[in-house]
Amino acid sequence: MAPSVGKGDWEEFVAVGRVPPNIRQEVLQSWNRSAKYRIENSKHAPLVGEEGLLTRRALSRRLRRGARTALAQVGTILRGTDTILLLCDQAGVVLDAVGDEVTLARGRENHLHLGGHWTEDVIGTNAIGTALAAGRPIAVRGPEHFCEAIQRWSCAATPISDAGSRSLLGLVDISWPSHVPQNNAVALSAALAAQVESELTHMLARERERLMEQLHLRRLRRGNEPMLIVDRSGADVFATDDFARFCDDDQTLTALRARVPDLIDQTPHTITEALSKCLPGTDLEVIATGEDAIGVLISLRRSRAHAADANADLVKIGAAGAASTVLCTQAQRLAQTNIALLIEGETGVGKTFLAQAIHRASPQADGPFELIDCSRLIAGRLCDDLAHGRIGASHGVLCLNGPGEAPPEIQKLLLNLVEDVSHAGMRVVALSARPLLKEVQRGAFRSDLYYRIAGARLEIQPLRERPDEIRPLLQQLVLSHAIENNRRELRFTSQATTALAAHPWPGNLLEMKNLIGALDALSPTGLIDERTLPPEFRHAPRPAGETLRDKERIEILEAIEAEGGNLSRAAQRLGIARSTLYLKLDSHGIPRMRQG
Repeated sequence: MAPSVGKGDWEEFVAVGRVPPNIRQEVLQSWNRSAKYRIENSKHAPLVGEEGLLTRRALSRRLRRGARTALAQVGTILRGTDTILLLCDQAGVVLDAVGDEVTLARGRENHLHLGGHWTEDVIGTNAIGTALAAGRPIAVRGPEHFCEAIQRWSCAATPISDAGSRSLLGLVDISWPSHVPQNNAVALSAALAAQVESELTHMLARERERLMEQLHLRRLRRGNEPMLIVDRSGADVFATDDFARFCDDDQTLTALRARVPDLIDQTPHTITEALSKCLPGTDLEVIATGEDAIGVLISLRRSRAHAADANADLVKIGAAGAASTVLCTQAQRLAQTNIALLIEGETGVGKTFLAQAIHRASPQADGPFELIDCSRLIAGRLCDDLAHGRIGASHGVLCLNGPGEAPPEIQKLLLNLVEDVSHAGMRVVALSARPLLKEVQRGAFRSDLYYRIAGARLEIQPLRERPDEIRPLLQQLVLSHAIENNRRELRFTSQATTALAAHPWPGNLLEMKNLIGALDALSPTGLIDERTLPPEFRHAPRPAGETLRDKERIEILEAIEAEGGNLSRAAQRLGIARSTLYLKLDSHGIPRMRQG
């Protein structure tokens, strides 16, 4: 195809602005843009310099990898054809050049070679710059170039888009001397761009596979933290079911996804610095293969997930076991009413926690939860508080902890308080460690106060009566302790777990919480075995016939399990060299493939 203009047309346009009648619209639009820059006398494109070229190549290393096969194949084919192939980045800088050696040498005169910068603002109309400006394949022939010195060339260029984000990565350009006939250059550049984009798509698929592999490994290390992993385009690769529930800042997360494609070719450190403050309360990790980042893993810190979980409904609390399920089913129904509620159970069974959960599940959830320790009330002060309205509100919950511990004069005042706040619209919830009805029957507690606070009753069974819940509750409290104190999560051997499950737990959850705190403070490794437990827990009989060798084998397996199959860390946990661990694995017939 011949150019749409001649040399005379170009001269008249530059001199007096006359528009040639047959000029293609895309060329005219480019000429108009170029005229603003006053560059018609430029002899060559500017160069970015050696250091600048190295930087741009580094930032475009994925584009160059995607184009490697096409450059190698076509570079050989183009030898002796007066034609060259250029790969440029999104800024129009030539990153790679292959093809006919004589033409490559000739191109150096106009900087049509490595490091040449070919956008319209610096060298006017040309296929590289104009294709970037138009966002589609463009051919520019001879006198259609805006700068006279460049009219010795004809060229055709096609943009290359990212496989995931569809953002512009660069382009391929075919260039040849303007006097040489070349009718298929646009088709060739478009075919090469499609080949590069296809390779980039395959690269993205392989990267997503590697991201899933890395996600699996990190979940072994991080446990059940809510996680999201996105690829280089910012698209989700995988999200745990609870991530969306715990991460409610959709707008910020969308903005983070949008930033990833622009940052992904930077160093992992730079990416982390740029994104780390986007989502407070999260941990951000850049996933890389070698020096190249391929995606970003976002995990909610356990403290944030736990805070969200603290607002969980009663169904989740009831998941500990059968007894808790029945209890929480009743509590959920009562939460929708304003009936005064009495929650009874031994010390440490979780009465306050249940009362708060009922409040969160109730229509009064936006109101206050006022907790009063009745055993510490003083009559004079309580009278003064009642007189000045310092206790109670128009909605919410007034929680009386231990009303049975209050002396008779306090019980009378409590009756007045309960009547006042109930009339004002507050709900009354009372907590008692002993059965109040029996206290009424023996004359130790006012019957009128009892029937004011016991519109409905819930009883939390002690742990010894629900042994199936000991292990789940232990896991929950271990996690809560790690979150609240920014500590590690304890791990328990099977013997330790068996001993804990057999313990009567007279102090219930309070005893369990105290034990976890003490074990965390005293254990150097965080792995708790039966010998680490206090003496009152060491009552579970050992399996018959267990030998020291059996015990060693169990400890090795438990250490490997605790470290997610990592043999190096398992050896450190056991306090032995890795080579020694290998010998012991072979001795016990444990396959090394467990290292994962």
